[in-house]
Amino acid sequence: MQPVFCKTYPGFQEDELKAVRAKYGLRRADRFTSMAIAGIDHALEEKPVQDCALITATCFGPHKTVFATLDDILDYPEDQILPTKFSHSVHNAASSYISSALKIHGPSFAVSGFEHIEEQATLLARTLLDASMAGNAIVVVIEEAGLLTETAQSLLPERFKDKIDDIVKVFLY
Repeated sequence: MQPVFCKTYPGFQEDELKAVRAKYGLRRADRFTSMAIAGIDHALEEKPVQDCALITATCFGPHKTVFATLDDILDYPEDQILPTKFSHSVHNAASSYISSALKIHGPSFAVSGFEHIEEQATLLARTLLDASMAGNAIVVVIEEAGLLTETAQSLLPERFKDKIDDIVKVFLY
């Protein structure tokens, strides 16, 4: 299945993310989620997204938020852990934020894994479209550079041959 379009963004500067947060009222969104919304916002421009499925795909997810949450759990008493930060550490939190910010009313999925993630997300999009569950499907592939992605090459060189940087890829089907 060929996408209507595919646009790739090699990450965003902090001022670009700040502008997207302001545009959509994303006061508590983490960087991972903000990058995803910025990519879709730039890619879609004025295309309708209401009758649309949304699939977020990632190998590492919001790992910086996950690690920050785990650090807080180790460093602070239970009643001082921020519930918002904890909820953002879940892979499907970005899908929820994106759907809310862009008013996407179709099915929303988060796909994660280390093998063929783009292909798996595309197969899911095709399934949703073939089943007439949505008129279009947006697939957004997001990776945020951080401590885990910096060490991925040395930990699993057969799987991660290239350095992993911030990247957002947006496909419309």
